[in-house]
Formats: sequence, structure tokens, C-alpha cells
Amino acid sequence: MGKTVCIISLTPVTDEPRVLRQSKALADAGWTVVVAGFRGRQAPPPHWRYIEVEHVYEARRLVENLKLDWKRRFSPYSGQFAEDYYWSQAGYDGIFEHIATIENVRCDLAIAHDYFTAPIAAKLAALSGGVYSVDCHEFSFEQYMHDPKWIKRERPWVHAMEKRFLPGASVVTTVCDGIADALQTTYQLPKRPTVVRSTAFYHDLPYRPVGEKIEVLYHGIVSPMRGLEQTIESVKLWNPEYHFVIRGPGPDDYIASLNALADQHGVAGRVRIDPPVAFNEMVPRANEADIGFFVQPDISRQKRFTLPNKFFEYVQARLALCVADLPEMARLVKEHDLGILVPKITPESIAQQINSLTREKINAFKHASMKAAQALSWQSEAAVMLRAYGIEPAAAREAENAGA
Repeated sequence: MGKTVCIISLTPVTDEPRVLRQSKALADAGWTVVVAGFRGRQAPPPHWRYIEVEHVYEARRLVENLKLDWKRRFSPYSGQFAEDYYWSQAGYDGIFEHIATIENVRCDLAIAHDYFTAPIAAKLAALSGGVYSVDCHEFSFEQYMHDPKWIKRERPWVHAMEKRFLPGASVVTTVCDGIADALQTTYQLPKRPTVVRSTAFYHDLPYRPVGEKIEVLYHGIVSPMRGLEQTIESVKLWNPEYHFVIRGPGPDDYIASLNALADQHGVAGRVRIDPPVAFNEMVPRANEADIGFFVQPDISRQKRFTLPNKFFEYVQARLALCVADLPEMARLVKEHDLGILVPKITPESIAQQINSLTREKINAFKHASMKAAQALSWQSEAAVMLRAYGIEPAAAREAENAGA
């Protein structure tokens, strides 16, 4: 009998790129794949057994809330207090019961996406006689360092949760070397987390030379702390042929504020905010642009070591890249000659770098993305993940060939 994996990601999971790639590689390796998460915009893939979950909040009396808050405050001194506080929040106990009891899931491997699903995965693994793994998308200990309230209230608890669950995981994976080193040092892990980069599926897309209008694209979650405000302000300093497109999901009020900012700076005609597209359409739609763009401030190790999905999606879309001069992205930009780096997250610095991109340079960087697309694809990266889970990648290829 084949093995079963349960992947738990408390996100709109059918739209979650890392889960979609991860599950496909495991299914191709012959595993039965169960995925639990929130409903997304698109239908789940056919190789999933999909379990839709949701947060169910329960009202508690004041005295109960006071006891729980006391446990949160003392969680840095007691991992059990940290876990007790966890199970009291956001209906996590109900999510576990849904997966384990109502759906009767048993698995050889439970994969938690980030620390806030680790207790569910650990409990499910213990019930199943299997093991659990934690896939860290972020360096969560420093995820919201721009927010003083989070630093004071939540950060100590997050630290306690990761300290409790990361050492017990059979495998810890993360998205880049900087976060792998930070996790190992911070939590004194006996083994360095395995780096599984968030590379995109390979796309066989054509080279598209620059036209009269040059389109600069940001795609991904539309939210603060992603340099979007500074970039919109900088558009008034861009050469007239450059236009800025933002594409992705975000709160209506925040998107409205970005449109208002474009009006304020007189660039509403050169800034367009598009709704999100389905996962399978993201890279082909991005191919319509010329420059893949992403800047964010270096305010913590979490921000400094960013190496997001969109970086690799821009490469698969055969774009030139213009990204922040942060070490993980900068290393790959330089190694493959993919584009240029923005040294400061200011309107003036962004505009200077955008304006330095002549049509000749953009076309050359697009050609470089063409050359790098295979090496920087999920088809190459999946083998790293499978080996981390003790699966020989050749088995995945044999299973795929047998099913062809």
C-alpha cells in the first residue's frame, strides 16, 4: 500500500503556489495526497483529497480569557503554556477534529505550512503513528517588525511556538539560505533546515521583445510593506514610456488608497491595479509585461532574506527583473544576469533604476531569463524536497512515466 501525506496550510489553499507544487511532486512520487485548508478562488487539483476547513470562533467568559492571556504572557517560559494558548485560539482545535475525526485522516507524513499549523500536524502525526514536517515560508520570529504591538504581544509567543515544534519535526524546510541559517541559530536545531526554493513550474513561453510601451509588473499579495506606495510615487519620475501594473488580491480599502495615491501624484493614467488571476494564468499573463518588479524595505531578517514566489514567476514569464538589493534575490540576479537591483526603497532610487533600463538592456535581460528558466524551475527544485522527505526522485519520474 502506498503512503499518505496530509498537507495543512491555513490559507486559500487551492491558490497557494507552494502547496500546489509540493502536492504535485508528492502525487507524482506515488503518494496519496490529502490537503486541508481554506477555500480558494479555483477548484482543487484532481490528485488531491481536499478537506475544506474554516476558523470557528467560540465566545468565552471574561475569566477564561484572562487565564488564556496569562498563559500567553508566560509562554516564553513554558512551551506547554504556548501550546495551550494556541489551541484556545481561532478554532484550531475544531480544525484538528475536522481533519482527524470527521474526515478520519491518517497519514505517514503530516506537513505543516508555517508554525501556526505545526501543532495540528504534530497531533495528527502522533495519532497516525507517522511523522510531521514544518515548511517555514517565513522567518516568523521577525515577520512583523514594523508593528510595535505585534513585537510586544505576539512575538514572544511565536518564538515559544517555534521553539516547541521545530526541533521535534522530522524535517524542517524553508525558502532560502538566510532563513535556514536564522532558524538553525535561533532554535539551536541539530540539523540545518533544507532549502526548497519557491520556484515556479517551468513554462515554455516565447521571448517577447519590448514594444513602444514598457510595462513594469508587480504581481502578488497587495498589502503594505511591499514598497508599493514608494513605487507609485516614483512613477511621476519615470520616463513617459514606462507604466506600472499591480496585479493581485488585497483588501478593498488598501487598493482604494493606492488608487488615491496615484491620483495624488498625477500618475493615475500610468498606474493600473488589476484583480488577481488564477494560479495557472499568473505566469502566462505576466509574459505580457516587460519588467518584473519587487522592492521592500530591509527592516528585519525576515525582509532581508526574502526570496518570494514572484521572483521565480517573473523568470518563467521571461521578464527582465528590477528588485530590491537584498542578498537572496541579488545573488540570483547577478548569477544569471537577470536584471538590476534597487539599492534604496525611495521614489528617487526606484525611478533612477527604472529609467536606466533601456530597451536594449530589457531585451538582453529577457534573453537571460529564457536561459535561466529551466534551472530556476520547480521541475529542478522538486528533487530537493523529495530527498528531504526520504523519497528518491527517480521514483517520481517512473510513476509519471507509468501514468503517461
